[in-house]
Amino acid sequence: MKKISILLVMTMALSIGTVLANDNQPKKDKETQWLTTQVYEMLADQTIPDDIRGAKAQIRIAMADDGMFRILSVETNNIKLKEFLKEGIDLKNLDAGKKDVVYVIPVEIAD
Repeated sequence: MKKISILLVMTMALSIGTVLANDNQPKKDKETQWLTTQVYEMLADQTIPDDIRGAKAQIRIAMADDGMFRILSVETNNIKLKEFLKEGIDLKNLDAGKKDVVYVIPVEIAD
């Protein structure tokens, strides 16, 4: 009986260790989360055209040497969504971030 209980405890310990080791969700840093929140709030204040609803995009933003953010790319299959994102994000109102870091912001327009 003692061997069974020891075996059970060891099995549980190994299974918990395996679950914790496989937790490979990427952790966003606070600056990326804050920048993403600012972009989402800017886009939420605008009227969204029906022809871009349900579309997805990925925005890459970096800080230039002058301290202003620049949009490096907008990856999407919807040209109107690309234009909407470029016009809708006011880069002057974004809080400063780190230089030499490319921030990737996923965007999905709700239906």
